Amino acid sequence: METRQSRGGVRRGLRASCLLASLLVASLAGAAPKPGEALPELSSQDLEGKPHRSEEWRGKRTLLVVLTDKDGGDEMRRWFDTAATQVPGSVHRASVLTFKIPFIVSADSARERAKKKVPEEFWSDTWLDKTGGLGKSLGLASSREPYAIALDERGQVLAVVHGDADSPEAKALMKKLSGP
Repeated sequence: METRQSRGGVRRGLRASCLLASLLVASLAGAAPKPGEALPELSSQDLEGKPHRSEEWRGKRTLLVVLTDKDGGDEMRRWFDTAATQVPGSVHRASVLTFKIPFIVSADSARERAKKKVPEEFWSDTWLDKTGGLGKSLGLASSREPYAIALDERGQVLAVVHGDADSPEAKALMKKLSGP
């Protein structure tokens, strides 16, 4: 026969387990890449439907701008416009559109919509992830503000900024892309 005391111990154990699980999920959700770490391996298709892998960015400094909300296009454009004036042309520019699109919208339809906003010269450097999985694998929360990630030639993170392209943090990120 189960006693009142043993049921209470089970409840406390379950509450402790739930709390631990919640803390783990919260810590994983906010685990954006940190300077000095390697960017996790990513793969997706560009706006033309061609497959790509993040290892393509190795060998060159890269400004990666990640959008985690479908309404963040203007802010993404500001990052690239700012980069055009602050970093050398040798810095590769890439973007990832990673947000959950309703299952009734096909990837092809989403690509066509994105093509209307992204200049054609950047279609092969713009990846689309309609499930939001790439953002999750990078530990990025959904936000209208883009995430900018500066990568060195080895694919190591130099800096991460979540926010405006005109912020002091953004200027520091651009400087790291320009440096040796």
